[in-house]
Amino acid sequence: MTHKEKTPASISIVVRAADPVSLQGAEVLLHRSEGATLLPAEQTARADVVLLLANEVTEETMSWMEEAATVSANPEMRIVLVADRISRPRLARAVRHGLVSVLPRAQTGFAEILQAVLTSRTGGAQMPGELLRALVEELRTLLRDPTGAIVPGGFEGREVEVLRLLAEGLDTTEIAAKLSYSERTIKNIIFAVTRRLNLRNRTHAVAYAMRIGAL
Repeated sequence: MTHKEKTPASISIVVRAADPVSLQGAEVLLHRSEGATLLPAEQTARADVVLLLANEVTEETMSWMEEAATVSANPEMRIVLVADRISRPRLARAVRHGLVSVLPRAQTGFAEILQAVLTSRTGGAQMPGELLRALVEELRTLLRDPTGAIVPGGFEGREVEVLRLLAEGLDTTEIAAKLSYSERTIKNIIFAVTRRLNLRNRTHAVAYAMRIGAL
């Protein structure tokens, strides 16, 4: 595909999609749109906006966002996401990488997507109410976390602490005593982590946390 030359008023856009049909469709429509300059993925560093299309936000989708944030030479780079599902921890991570808008894929046409992309550079942002509430709850969780940090993988501070103690060989009773929680709370934390991240058991959770650098 031939990419248009960027004009001073146009917005440079890179598209990433979970499937080739969505990618090609979005690129064709953007290529025909006034005010939009389509760039190939290898020029993400130059992009004003990265448009991501996915049914469900996975770790691959998150890696696209992290890559865009890492390589970008544009401090004003913004991410617009079109997806039906994103978990609360991943939403918080995505915002850190530059996400400003989330559009429900099943209910959004191209005109709405284009509008979100074109207005994102000038401060435009939109998000369904339930995701906005989830983001607020995630922020509240972070504020309760003494470290105030978002750790890799979207783990909460106390989840990392529990997994770290599991990695040291402590059982749930010992962890509860060390952290001044009830044993039931510790078991609930472990269960929440394994269910949210689709991990098989606590051993798998510890291994995953180590692999992504959370421990």
